[in-house]
Amino acid sequence: MDNQQLAQHILAKIGGKKNINQHWHCITRLRFNLNDKRLANLAELSALDGVMGVHFQGDQLQIILGNKVSKVFNELDKLVGDTHPSTAVHKPKQSMINGIFDFLSGIFTPILPAIVGTGLLKGILSLLVVLNFLSTNDSTYNVLYGISEAAFYFLPILVASSAAKKFKTHEYLAITLACILLYPSLSASLLIDSFTLSDANTLVFPERPSFNLFGLSIPNNIDYHASVIPIILSVWLLSYINRFVEKVIPALFKMILTPIIVLVVTSIIMLIVIAPLGSYLGYYLSEGFKLLFDSAGPIAGLVMGGGMSLLVITGMHYAIFPSTFENFRQLGYDFMLLPISIVSNLAQAGATLAVTIKIKRNKAFKSLAFSSAISAMLGITEPAIYGVTTKLRKPFYCALVAGAMGGAVVGFFAVKVYQFSLPGLTALPTYISTEVNDHANLWYIIVAISLSFISAFLMTLCCQLDENLVNSQNESEKNISNKSSSCPTAILTLMAPISGEVAPLAQVPDHTFAEKIMGDGIAILPIENQVLAPCNGYVSVITPTQHAIGIISDEGIELLIHVGIDTVSLKGNGFKCFVEQGQRISVGELLLEFDIALIEHANLTTITPIVITNNDQFKIDHFTQAHHVKAGQDVLMNINKSINQ
Repeated sequence: MDNQQLAQHILAKIGGKKNINQHWHCITRLRFNLNDKRLANLAELSALDGVMGVHFQGDQLQIILGNKVSKVFNELDKLVGDTHPSTAVHKPKQSMINGIFDFLSGIFTPILPAIVGTGLLKGILSLLVVLNFLSTNDSTYNVLYGISEAAFYFLPILVASSAAKKFKTHEYLAITLACILLYPSLSASLLIDSFTLSDANTLVFPERPSFNLFGLSIPNNIDYHASVIPIILSVWLLSYINRFVEKVIPALFKMILTPIIVLVVTSIIMLIVIAPLGSYLGYYLSEGFKLLFDSAGPIAGLVMGGGMSLLVITGMHYAIFPSTFENFRQLGYDFMLLPISIVSNLAQAGATLAVTIKIKRNKAFKSLAFSSAISAMLGITEPAIYGVTTKLRKPFYCALVAGAMGGAVVGFFAVKVYQFSLPGLTALPTYISTEVNDHANLWYIIVAISLSFISAFLMTLCCQLDENLVNSQNESEKNISNKSSSCPTAILTLMAPISGEVAPLAQVPDHTFAEKIMGDGIAILPIENQVLAPCNGYVSVITPTQHAIGIISDEGIELLIHVGIDTVSLKGNGFKCFVEQGQRISVGELLLEFDIALIEHANLTTITPIVITNNDQFKIDHFTQAHHVKAGQDVLMNINKSINQ
């Protein structure tokens, strides 16, 4: 299927756009915060052509698509548009750990293109200087260096924008906070040459005096450039203060008073408490990891190198991002995440490339393995991990062992990377520093990645791979949506939930229903204002606006009854619900009442789609042939159920 079709199917199988609280993407994955994670059908998502893997990391749904993720996201974004938490159906409480991983990935993923792009440019400049194509005294070098340094120097502004979206608060007030942190007279930013990090290896500059505000000391001897923890904590504080002020200020004065009150209060607390605390927290976080690698470098590198692919699978590597940026800010280099990641990625590339040689019969999988190996060499390993190595299992284990070996070399030689970039072969120039003139560092990383790549390649070549694992999984994915047709079936019956004129879904003026993206079913144009239970079961979902209800029958049929089209815009006016979510219901029981005249007065249609959303288990065998049905009395459809399901 093309990107648009894939986006439509993904949207349908995660519960529709009303189930999306937030959506974004990284280099290889679509990421969602869902209002109700129970509505996501992981089996059907995994079976979609083009989907490499699906899993929940905490309460964040991750759909791995590989290199085409941005194209699919663009199509998905057209379908979803803006999402608001007010439309939430069910929002389960996250654990603290899952919440931390969720918001860290949500904050850093959107800004990675800017950081990666400028970091790679700085690495190329270092290479040009080493090769004597440019001099650090050249005007051309200074201009290009300024371009490459800008995103990193003003990183708090990028983080503020991204954090504001994650915390659901005012984006431009958050950006203003970042600008305040970087304002020259309020921080130590001017003490550092904007074109070098040579003076950035100390946290505090004691020669700068402090300001006093109403008798309170505001330290301005802390440099916040390139920091992340102070602004994240500040935007988190802003989100609470902004919501409180919005509640207490009368609507007439909100436009005038809210911004000034929020900014002044948040800024004072930020400058006096939050930002200094965040700065010291980042400093000691960086120092803690540095102490670990200084005292047990080879062991730390071995453990992290062997486990990095596991962290990537779960998305937990984002938890290391704050300390990575602090390393760059405090030390001018990173010694942990990026060097370890590049040896792990090249190990996956070596194992995947060996698979292309080992696989003989499955030409399509052989081609997939080759393209995934190239992608892994460039720093993007999800296609290799999800599409190749984990499917065959043994290559994945070989890559873990090889990554551990390369990580031990990184730890032993204390390898450093001087700029942020994708951990692939294109990042090699970022291991050169024109200031330190440490060319041996480049050779150390070359030795480490060569060891991990060659070891994984040779170990995989020596393994006996079972091609049936690929064939059986591919066949399973192809057939997962029609298992019921190959099994003995039982006939189930659904009664009409509404009295009115029967119509096919194709007549519904909404492409999601008309094209059966949500599932198969039928529609009714109501002549009465009641919705009755079409079966015995329980209520699974009720929308906040009460215009739609989800039911799960005793046999497992998942049914959606959606009264009217775009009736969510009425915000509940004209609808009355008589049941609660999770309540047990019996066939013929009154579920909803709705005002037909009010809906029509709003120029909306009352046509009501009735859709079975789990079509992988239930197929409609027969629709009623009647033109009109009576709620609770007439049979609307007969359904085949796979007995093995």
